Amino acid sequence: MNKKFSIIVFSVFVFLVSCRGGDNSESNASNGGNTESKSVPTGSLNEERTFANNVWNSQTPEVFEINITDSNAFYSIEFTVAIDTAVYRYETVPFYADIYTPDGAHRHLTPEFPIKQYGRWKGEMRDGYRVITKQLYEYFPFSKSGKQRIEVKQATSQYDLEGIHAFAINIKKADLDFEKMRNDR
Repeated sequence: MNKKFSIIVFSVFVFLVSCRGGDNSESNASNGGNTESKSVPTGSLNEERTFANNVWNSQTPEVFEINITDSNAFYSIEFTVAIDTAVYRYETVPFYADIYTPDGAHRHLTPEFPIKQYGRWKGEMRDGYRVITKQLYEYFPFSKSGKQRIEVKQATSQYDLEGIHAFAINIKKADLDFEKMRNDR
């Protein structure tokens, strides 16, 4: 009887600890976006932000953190956006990202993210939104190991972006294709 009780208590403990998980909602509460983290390996990041009323605020950056354990590796950075096409009025998603290393060094990235081609929406419809995914960087180098802070901000400095339901950022170690890398130079 005592052994069965110990197994049940241990199982409940493991379940409760695993449920604590990686929910990071507090850090984004002031931004208006809701954070959803997915389970990823160390040195990776996969988070989504959902915006209330499908409006991405112009003044508040969305902040992400990733612990880079191997600064000699290259990383793939992918961005996904869900758009309400009845409201959104641009051909691209205007945004930029600032990456801060643990020692305070700063990199400013201004990737292009077109969402229409020849007047037609890219991506696919999911749950009433147009979802477009683009690999922004195939072989991105982080200059230092340690915790990196990534601030993503929409670039229309004065206006909120209406029609943006959510965006996600996915960073992981790149699968190196040396032949392709050699030909890309």
